[in-house]
Amino acid sequence: MKETADVIVAGTGPAGSTAARRLACAGVRVLVLERDPLPRQKPCGGGISTRVLSRFPWLPSALPRIPVHPVSSLHLEGPSGGVFRMVSDGPTVILIRRIEFDYLLASLAREAGAEIVAPAAVAQASQDADGVTLRTRDGREFRAPLVIAADGVNSVIARRLGINPGWPRARLALDMMEETPAGTLRAAEPDTLSVFYGYGGAHGYAYIFPKRAHLNVGIGYLLQYFRDQVEVAPYDLQRRFVGDLLRRGLVSGESRREHFTPFLIPIGGPLKTTARGRVLLAGDAGGFVNGFSAEGIYYAMVTGELAADAVLAARTSGAIDPARARRAYVRAWRHEIGAELRDSVLIQKYLFPSPERMDRVVRGANTHPAFSTILVDYARGRLSYRAARRRLLWHFPRLLPRLAMIAFRDRRPPEAASTPQ
Repeated sequence: MKETADVIVAGTGPAGSTAARRLACAGVRVLVLERDPLPRQKPCGGGISTRVLSRFPWLPSALPRIPVHPVSSLHLEGPSGGVFRMVSDGPTVILIRRIEFDYLLASLAREAGAEIVAPAAVAQASQDADGVTLRTRDGREFRAPLVIAADGVNSVIARRLGINPGWPRARLALDMMEETPAGTLRAAEPDTLSVFYGYGGAHGYAYIFPKRAHLNVGIGYLLQYFRDQVEVAPYDLQRRFVGDLLRRGLVSGESRREHFTPFLIPIGGPLKTTARGRVLLAGDAGGFVNGFSAEGIYYAMVTGELAADAVLAARTSGAIDPARARRAYVRAWRHEIGAELRDSVLIQKYLFPSPERMDRVVRGANTHPAFSTILVDYARGRLSYRAARRRLLWHFPRLLPRLAMIAFRDRRPPEAASTPQ
């Protein structure tokens, strides 16, 4: 016997729980399917720009229910060791543990009236003219007129329905993260977020994210580069990085293998198709991650809420018009975050292959004091992306034609793109 609902949301990450909360608050019968028992851990750096607080006005009153660590100090380091340091007049990033943050969002959805079924690992998905049917590994079936698939980078629903048959390596990053209790591994500067661009060569980055009672230390590479160029095993690379940090006095303690988790991040921009039939893809499932910073939590929450709003706008006399929901959703995410996600991928493609360019960015940030002002105002939501982009290009005018060339190259047919110039 199938269990039914007005809308099914797959996943209790930031996208799924935000969507479920929004729908439940509007009186929609929403069913949330989560693969793992709750609370569940999710490997992630755990950094969110503080603009999330103004974008989601219901969040600030809920955050005190979990440990959070706001930071206002930023350390950016180029491949050659040049450093840009910035201290803002207030927090620019909130550092959280995903096991706690995700459970908070799921709890808010449940308190709003959403029903959560966990564990419920979706194994099969099918859709017809009237609805979508999801079957779990243990044989249970769930059906609804519309599904918001927020089931992660390896979305089963997107694969089963042919919306995303698989990510090309060039559109993925491998992040190797260790989230260790502060009693074992500690940051020398517990109020500073540090990012090291070009660590271990081009196409890479590393970071130190100090949490309230944990420390996140990690390394990331574009997956294609890692497979082709890096011969060290992931955890051996992690130990080497921690060893470098220990020698520099940036951390103290020791790395612990049991706290280390590699995971994939879609950093190639949103999928060409983020809605098909009666399914809307949100969060990592749709590729909504910043291609340069690898931040995904904010965009997951945005797309989750936009997907829910599109469903609400498509309801007529209790029925959901899927075509109207698809159009509303795609139009909404393109309007709000489409430009910044597109540009983030162009910046990634411009900077990551070249340590020299990364070094120039760090030097330029030190030379132009306005850079930190733009960065802070954007991160805190005081400046829209479009306004921040205009100001940044005014200070770095040579960046625009270079990004335009990358965009032009990517839009050419494959045979033209590979032709020697």
